[in-house]
Order: sequence, then structure tokens, then C-alpha cells
Amino acid sequence: MIRDLRFGWHAEKLADAAAAGQTPFTFRILRRGKKWYLQVIFTWLKDERARSEEIRNTAYGTIGLDFNSGFITLGETDHFGNLCGLKEYRLKYHGSGNRADSEMQETIAKIVRYAGEKKKPVVIEDLNFDKKKAQSMKASGKKGKAYNRMLNTLDHSRYRMRLENACFRADIKLIPVNPAYTSCIGEEKFGKRMKLNRHQAACYVIARKGQGFKDRYVKKEIKKKAG
Repeated sequence: MIRDLRFGWHAEKLADAAAAGQTPFTFRILRRGKKWYLQVIFTWLKDERARSEEIRNTAYGTIGLDFNSGFITLGETDHFGNLCGLKEYRLKYHGSGNRADSEMQETIAKIVRYAGEKKKPVVIEDLNFDKKKAQSMKASGKKGKAYNRMLNTLDHSRYRMRLENACFRADIKLIPVNPAYTSCIGEEKFGKRMKLNRHQAACYVIARKGQGFKDRYVKKEIKKKAG
């Protein structure tokens, strides 16, 4: 008889599903190197997923993320849209190497775990880097700004993919929002007043956008005319 099994993913959901007896299980025994693994496949039923519905509701606040080369800034809002938390996650490695991938995976796991503890959805900018990636790859031989953009594009693609997968597994809602004027709005409306740097202010705006708040950017030209 096999005893003391430990599962790295969804151990609690597996135990709940086994106790409820509402879904069949499929077992696979795998050998990787000198170790043997038991893989259990089961269906997570909709009524079980409904238990985490509160983590898909923006009414109690959101977790906004501002991704940049070398770090991710997190801003958390409460149910009124007020800033109630800030965090920064440093990213040392870049590009397509295993170190960069492992670091990103670990960082995203921390962020999603935090969102789960706070029971709040995650909000990100809906950026499309495909065109920029093609342009950067073409000019990457110059090892200049284009090469750095290429690395940042690879990092962002990994960031988006890892975040989508982690949020799906944890049943945490991932909300993409329009990135237009995010940094400008943050600096103009919240930066000086709340003593936030550019990235802190940006992630705050991103979180508020996901929550449904509409912060407008008043352009300098309009301000001059008004004066």
C-alpha cells in the first residue's frame, strides 16, 4: 500500500473532490530519472469553482500590475478604489534562458498567491507586442536599443503567459485593460499628491481601470489654454 503521498498542485481541491465523490479519477505512474511520480487527473466541477467566485469580483478591490524591464510593480485597491497596498518584484534575468523562465514563474506564483490571499482579481495592461517583437528581432544584430526591446518583448510574453496560466489554475480573474495614458494619468493625478513614483502610480491606475473607475488625462495643452 502506498502512503504519505504529497501533491504539489491543487492538493486541497483533490482532497475535496475525493471527499465529495462527484468526479472520476484517472491515475498515471511516471518515471523521471531515478524518481517515480503518481499523476492524478480529475475534473474540477463548476459548483466547486463557484466557491472561489469572490476572487473574480472587483467590488472589493483589485490587484494592478505594471510590468517593466527588470521589475513588476503591484498596486492594490480597496472597494472604494483607494490605494491600500504596494509591492515591487525584481527580475534579475532576461531573455530565453532557463534562469529567466524560472525566476518569472516564481515571481508570478508569489503575485497570484498574494491575490488569492486578498481575494482580489488581477488587472494588467492589454499590450500587443507582436509588431514590436518583429521589428526588434530584425534589428537585433545591432545589439542596441532594438536588442533591448527584443529582450523586453520576450520577458513580457513570458510574463503574460505565466500570469494567464497561474490565474487560470487558481481561478483568479485576470482583467486586461486599455493601456492608453496609464503612466501619464498616474503621474498627473496621483504621483505628486500621493508621493508615488511613476510605476507605482501606473499600477494604481491599472488597478482602478480594472475596477471600473475612469481617470482622465488632462493634456498640458488644455491646461495652458485654460490658464
